[in-house]
Amino acid sequence: MKNNEVIGERLKKYRLQKGMTLKKVERKASVSATHISEIERGMTSPTIGALSKLAGAIDVDLARIVRQEEYAPFSIVGEKEKKKMKFEEWGASYFSLIKDMARPQFSFLEVELAPGVKRPEETSTHAGEEFALVTKGVMEIIIGSEKYILKEGDSIHYRADQPHAMRNIGGVACRAIWITFPPYTL
Repeated sequence: MKNNEVIGERLKKYRLQKGMTLKKVERKASVSATHISEIERGMTSPTIGALSKLAGAIDVDLARIVRQEEYAPFSIVGEKEKKKMKFEEWGASYFSLIKDMARPQFSFLEVELAPGVKRPEETSTHAGEEFALVTKGVMEIIIGSEKYILKEGDSIHYRADQPHAMRNIGGVACRAIWITFPPYTL
């Protein structure tokens, strides 16, 4: 199958999923229904400008239409498929709980903190928000000059533009589910 045909099929699929006619897309995108039909049938090589207008009209990310591989509309991550990032100096491992999503709006992570490792004193500061739910062990979260102790089942939500850090203060590995906005790249 040629790339034009793949792009056309995806465009048509998303248009139909939104319940939109060619005429409705024509009005919203200012691209003729005839041209849209030709693109959907793989009969023409569309410009990025036309595809961008069409993607905007049907409210779908342009990357979902033009990428070489198709992104799934959902994400399932098996235990052995989790991407891992390790920070040995402070005993932390991050595991990504999402994959194959075009431009995710947040990170969904499992964080594991080893016992007995003291985190360096520096803190992190960045735009966005973070949410954590402790699923095992005891964790200390430092936000600004305040310290919070979280045990299994406790959660916290905070603005990440404040200096923040975390560390395991228990005798066993500590685990937490972590959501960050914007996404944290692994």
